[in-house]
Amino acid sequence: MSSAFRFLLLLFLCSCSVSDSDAPYGLDNSYQVSGVGYRFTVNQAKYQQLDFNRKGLELCQVNFEIKGIKREGSELTLQIERPKGCAGIYELVWDGIWQESSPRRMQLYLTGMFTGCVGGTGTELDTVQIDLAKAVLSAPKDLFTIYIREHCSFRDFNCEGNCEVSI
Repeated sequence: MSSAFRFLLLLFLCSCSVSDSDAPYGLDNSYQVSGVGYRFTVNQAKYQQLDFNRKGLELCQVNFEIKGIKREGSELTLQIERPKGCAGIYELVWDGIWQESSPRRMQLYLTGMFTGCVGGTGTELDTVQIDLAKAVLSAPKDLFTIYIREHCSFRDFNCEGNCEVSI
């Protein structure tokens, strides 16, 4: 009996694999889609970098914040307040992973890439319109949830289906 148990234990241990069977479910490839005033990036490594360095000083040189979110179908509109005189673009970063909830959910980081700021006081409001049909390859047919995280603050926003959020 003891040798049969040892044989079965040895057989079990040899059948285990070392491969990463828990690889995240998402898109295999990274890509970018650019539009007026924004870039939509799908890159798991970049998303993790932003997640681990949230509010990091080296990446947060300009303070900006979301003032409004509106979604109608595949059109996502962000109202973003930034210091007056700062020039640059915003980047939405997604890791390519759909969270299996009902409805499906994606998490995005909003970060900014500003080339410079001319000294000034006050703020300006930018309107950024993202065509989700172009930005999200193989998007589900239903209205999925978008969870937007400001990278340079700890503010998060949830947009389920068609939504309108004012801050």
